[in-house]
Amino acid sequence: MLISWAAMHWIMTTLLLLASVVSALHALTHKRDPRSALLWIIVCLSIPLAGPIFYLLFGINRASRTVRQLAAETESPLSTIPPTQVFKDIDDRYLQQIRLVTMLTGSPLTEGNRVEVLSNGEEAYPAMLAAIDQAQSWIYFCTYIFEHKETGAQFIEALSRAVKRGVEVYVLLDGVGAWYSWGRTAKVLRRHGVRVIRFLPPGSVIPKLTINLRNHRKILLIDGQSGFTGGMNIRQTHLIDQCTSSAATRDLMFRLQGPVLCQIIRVFEDDWLYACGEHLPDRECDLSFAGTSWCRAISDGPGVHLDILAKILISAINGARTSISIMTPYFLPPRELIVALQSAALRGVEVTLILPQDNNLPYIHWAMRNCLWQFLQFGVRIYYQPPPFNHSKLFIVDEYYCQIGSANLDSRSLRLNFELNVEIYDQALGRLLSDRIEAIRIHSRETSLNEMQRRSYPVKIWDAFWWLFTPYL
Repeated sequence: MLISWAAMHWIMTTLLLLASVVSALHALTHKRDPRSALLWIIVCLSIPLAGPIFYLLFGINRASRTVRQLAAETESPLSTIPPTQVFKDIDDRYLQQIRLVTMLTGSPLTEGNRVEVLSNGEEAYPAMLAAIDQAQSWIYFCTYIFEHKETGAQFIEALSRAVKRGVEVYVLLDGVGAWYSWGRTAKVLRRHGVRVIRFLPPGSVIPKLTINLRNHRKILLIDGQSGFTGGMNIRQTHLIDQCTSSAATRDLMFRLQGPVLCQIIRVFEDDWLYACGEHLPDRECDLSFAGTSWCRAISDGPGVHLDILAKILISAINGARTSISIMTPYFLPPRELIVALQSAALRGVEVTLILPQDNNLPYIHWAMRNCLWQFLQFGVRIYYQPPPFNHSKLFIVDEYYCQIGSANLDSRSLRLNFELNVEIYDQALGRLLSDRIEAIRIHSRETSLNEMQRRSYPVKIWDAFWWLFTPYL
């Protein structure tokens, strides 16, 4: 007997209602932030079908279970911390910070590292290409965007030459970032015998449920002898001398040598295992001292590493005595980080924030503008640096403690992306990076609380509208 249209209507209505209720209950019981839970509950209950589907795609952390399973399978020997480790040449006031990060990451602070600053593509790309050409045994390469033309073509050719020399080359591309080159980079690399894996590809027709989880790390490792990390993708726009000011993108990469490379190797191997289920061979790392920096790799992302970076940053801010300098392209920090920076400024710490005047993502600029008053009214000094757009990420406390890497200070980096930062205890490097920020600050325009308040009412509404999407931008 055929089902009547009325019966079909009630069946569909019941199923839609059930989907809304089930997804709303999932948000209620699994979300850590009550504001996020309330927003998802409203979306699930007020938008039939689309609300539950949207929550299914973007609201559920699917990395957690898999990452925890892999963490249990691949227990790191680095998690055994010598209880009597001596941190010579480090001020005793940083011992609590060192202990906190050790407890959170399970990795020791390593002595004897060398950190070299490389500005823009003009300095970074030749150094990275030369390192690839010098590889004798293996190469690990992870990046978010890898263009296949111009600069990208040079990297493809260098990796191809390495394969011909018998070097084992492993390239990990983010599934979404790979589409900046329409997927062509992976195809060309595979034709040259390079092993390429896409990290959580989004799906060609129907989006996969992991589409919101991205690998944003930038890693190049060569034979365990040298490595590179920072915020720079493989794009022609980072060669600022060859681009117009509207297209150019400033950024920093860092060449690392020393024991910290062992920790970064582990991060890449864990990502490879997560992406394709393959255990890479054990790699030797040069543990000899290369410099005077104390360093530690910090892996941050969904699953076992969730909120690690935010906790570490808050602890460093709370320990600041004289100055905090931050340069980032995207600044939409969680409430806890906002309060920490406000408190630091009230204690008399000089807190300086450098933001781009012209952001490559305008909606991020509008959302940031809506919340800057929370810092300005407590004495945080905020500067807009002129073009070209600066994609660099730097965090420096008291011209001594530094963090470099791929993470921005926003919810996407601190909760949704797989990120890699390196913390560094080194007064010489701290002063060098502080001088760089100061040189930029001198040529930047300082904004004020009065300027934020004088925005027209339509502009305030527009900025506030985009700020509502802060957890997802």
